[in-house]
Amino acid sequence: MPTHRPSQEKLTLISANVRGLQTNIGDLAHSFIIPHNPDIIAPVETFLNPTIPANFGHIQGYSRWLRRDRAHGTFGGIAVCFREGLAVEALELEMDRHFEMMFFRLWTSRHETILLCVCYRPQWQGNDTIHFLHTNIDTLLLQHNCNHLIVVGDMNQHLVARQFENLLTELANYTALTTM
Repeated sequence: MPTHRPSQEKLTLISANVRGLQTNIGDLAHSFIIPHNPDIIAPVETFLNPTIPANFGHIQGYSRWLRRDRAHGTFGGIAVCFREGLAVEALELEMDRHFEMMFFRLWTSRHETILLCVCYRPQWQGNDTIHFLHTNIDTLLLQHNCNHLIVVGDMNQHLVARQFENLLTELANYTALTTM
């Protein structure tokens, strides 16, 4: 368990498809982060790549951006940052490199744990990401001793409606499932 303080009773989270974090970080900060003061910020389609410094866009009072830049080509990518002091652990999972997903474990003040998945499923990807979640969520929850699940991001679910509905049915027993 990390040495940070546990998360409070209520977590607030902002997830947004920003279509370019470098060009839209000002709007994200002024329209959403400053007025709402969230615990977790999870933009997708960041368009970041390894040439962008790790300290890019640091927001005072938050961790540095934890990123998963697109492996090949442009566009895509996800980033996450957390309010300083939030009890969170980044989880390193084995998955295909083309999956734009990141997983975290968070601790609540009641000593419960939350598995947070931030993902972007590009329109061209088919149902691989949904299949990965469908196949692995139970194992991940057990392996990391998590009581609750939050999934955020842009799944482009309208393009894989049947597979997405099957995933929702499978996950109906978990505390929270949120999609954009």
